[in-house]
Amino acid sequence: MTTDTETRRTIAKRVIDRAAARGTPVDADPAFLAAVEEWVRGDIDMKAMRDRYIEIIALQAADGRGLRTTGLGKNPLGFLADANEE
Repeated sequence: MTTDTETRRTIAKRVIDRAAARGTPVDADPAFLAAVEEWVRGDIDMKAMRDRYIEIIALQAADGRGLRTTGLGKNPLGFLADANEE
């Protein structure tokens, strides 16, 4: 199924609005919004979007436990930390 950019943008906005209405806003996370924008442009498919979201959640959980970096001082999820720090 081919979905144009405007349709994807409408879908993304609807999902973000529903999350906010449930009290779990997701539009404040720059890493998530970057992934959404890639999906809207058609640069990634929904599977990649889901995988990216799972990585974002894992990074947030690790960050909450103080496990953001490995013993070598490297972020195990690399690009996501950079996006979250912006």
